[in-house]
Amino acid sequence: MKTRLFINFLFASLLVGCSEDPSRYLTSLASYAQLEREVGCDSKFSDDKKKDIFEEHYKNRWMTWSGTVVHPNKGEVSLNIDKTGIQDLTVDFSDGELGYNLVEDDEITVKFVMKTLGGCFLPYTGEHAIIEYYPLLK
Repeated sequence: MKTRLFINFLFASLLVGCSEDPSRYLTSLASYAQLEREVGCDSKFSDDKKKDIFEEHYKNRWMTWSGTVVHPNKGEVSLNIDKTGIQDLTVDFSDGELGYNLVEDDEITVKFVMKTLGGCFLPYTGEHAIIEYYPLLK
């Protein structure tokens, strides 16, 4: 009986872990500046509170941000959003090829699912990204 329960638990865990459906995620209209104030480098909250706010309001939410292409690759791109420093956001593209024609220093807008909290030195990260606006793709 215990073996059967363990096998059922293992099977259910695998199904849940492999079945991420980004279409079911909520949308957040928060800007990069808003996240920086609430949970990023500009926040005055404790690290624990920042993490809780991020988990509750931003993680696994669709977001749309614009920025300057810093590191274009066919499967991902890094963007400088606040025009200071280097990269503020790194996203993986939904189809793995969208970044192939991107050009460094161009401005783009991406829609993505937020995954990890950024900070003073590390960028926010996202997945399932699509390009919402890129002038060269007209």
